Amino acid sequence: MNPETGQEAQQLTEVQRLTGVFHSPAAVFADIARHGRWIIPLLIITVCSLAIVTAIQSRISVADMVTKIIESNERMQQLPAEQRDAVIAQQMKFIPIGMYAGAIFGSAVVLFVAAGVLLLVFNMLMDGKLKYKNVLNIYSYAMLPPGIVSVLVMLMVLYLKPPNEFDIQNPLAFNAGAFLPAAASAWMKALLGSIDLFTLWTMILLAIGFSRSISKMTVGKAFGAIVIPWLVWVLLKTGWAAMFG
Repeated sequence: MNPETGQEAQQLTEVQRLTGVFHSPAAVFADIARHGRWIIPLLIITVCSLAIVTAIQSRISVADMVTKIIESNERMQQLPAEQRDAVIAQQMKFIPIGMYAGAIFGSAVVLFVAAGVLLLVFNMLMDGKLKYKNVLNIYSYAMLPPGIVSVLVMLMVLYLKPPNEFDIQNPLAFNAGAFLPAAASAWMKALLGSIDLFTLWTMILLAIGFSRSISKMTVGKAFGAIVIPWLVWVLLKTGWAAMFG
């Protein structure tokens, strides 16, 4: 049923939406699209992101983070010692601030941009007749279960592993790129790193959300529409890695 037409079902409470998206998403997404408050899941994810950044910086020194990043970058290894030291000094100042900035603004930027792209895809290609707020609601609630679970798993990994074994660039081995050798090319890491369990989970929830919000839309058809912009993003990311490493 289109979120703006048809007979309205009884409106859910916010607690029902936030819990239902974990255990019965098909039952709550129609209400989420109509009445959800996208700011609430976004705030929850932002708080979780801030918590994990704080935990990482309390567990791992900035110097160790920078060292691992430099060691994994072939271009950095090829720089003269003086230039490399200058980059390291700059990164030592930037990384702590950048991590907190990413935690505060990262999820919001992803939400606003991705919702805009999906609005175009579903309204232009699927005649979805959705409004931007409908898509913001669907996307923000779809981010919530993978976001919270990934943070919990990351906290476990962070405190169960020795600090020197924690890979800040790939902390969770839930993507195909995590199984590549260290010497693998940057474009291959970018490509296979995109095949991620939490990304797939988010895409499935999005497909359920759009199928419950657009008349005669199946989950499979919605998933296919979501894959289109995702593939474009993966190709752009892989191309960038191939050119700039």
